[in-house]
Amino acid sequence: MHTLLVIKAGFLGFALSIGVLMLTFFVVGGFIQVSQANFRKVFLLAAIISFLVIDLFLYYKIVLSGNAHPFFLAGCVGGWLGGIFSGLTHMKRFLMGFRWR
Repeated sequence: MHTLLVIKAGFLGFALSIGVLMLTFFVVGGFIQVSQANFRKVFLLAAIISFLVIDLFLYYKIVLSGNAHPFFLAGCVGGWLGGIFSGLTHMKRFLMGFRWR
């Protein structure tokens, strides 16, 4: 039972992390037009925004809903870390493809 909860929370954290990364790179690459040399700075900004989104989601889920389960927290944070590392390693070309000059 706890294994399914951890897997669901991990996928949820991963999807939120990758979604926020892609949205941040789309906004920065499409509207602000920064160069590819600033990839690390933009990725750090996207990682911080992603952390804040996960933090707000966990605050809502745990504090306001009353579902305080440590396995859900561990799975969601693990999924977030997996999304950050995946975005930094495997998705670098994909993220830079959002209309960067």
